[in-house]
Amino acid sequence: MRDPREDWRRFDAEAIPSKDSTPQLDSFLHEVKTEAAGRPLMLLDVGCGSGRLSRRLFEQGIAVLGVDINSGAVHAAEHNAASADTVGRSLRFAVADFAEDGSPQLDGGPFDVVVCQLVISIIGDMRHRANLLRHAREKLRPGGRLFLSASGVSDTINAGYARLYAEDLPLTGERHTYLSRNDSGKVLYMTHHFTVDELTNLLEAAGFDEISVVTERETSSRRPDEAAYFLYATCRSKQ
Repeated sequence: MRDPREDWRRFDAEAIPSKDSTPQLDSFLHEVKTEAAGRPLMLLDVGCGSGRLSRRLFEQGIAVLGVDINSGAVHAAEHNAASADTVGRSLRFAVADFAEDGSPQLDGGPFDVVVCQLVISIIGDMRHRANLLRHAREKLRPGGRLFLSASGVSDTINAGYARLYAEDLPLTGERHTYLSRNDSGKVLYMTHHFTVDELTNLLEAAGFDEISVVTERETSSRRPDEAAYFLYATCRSKQ
């Protein structure tokens, strides 16, 4: 079996997939800010990559710590953040592995909000996913909020995914899991697509409640001409 953590440690920082349009996250943060009623917010961006989202959230008035397993991505994020106006709040980055069994040691927290964009779909196997959610909850203050997005099972709207699920099942040993490859066929990382019930059960097991999962039909992150489902989950750390 591949070690997904090594895949992401070695990944080209400039090629880490991300989404620039985040309407679901923007709506969620508007709700959080309204609830905070002017109280300063501290946000943890898990799987921040080169820090584009972290910086955008910082520019909206939130103190942000972005973490990623890829040291090259964190270095790029720090470089890109050098010109950020830090008066009254901070924009910081650190290397951290949220898939490991032990709790990552961070300089800061507890946090009001944890954001985790698509990371759970590419972080590894069931143990790695459970670790990610457990560590996210540990870093939140009681009652803190988690926003998480994930790739959804898409075989009913995309025959290509149905084929990938079937062809790679002997390699991954898990339904709806496949190996993401580049145009030449080289394996880049493992990807898992979730059902709503599967994701909800994982969040409950990690200690979250007030769980809401919304399904949106969009386009594939790496194949913009193909349809795919994405799941957007919001929940709260149990008091």
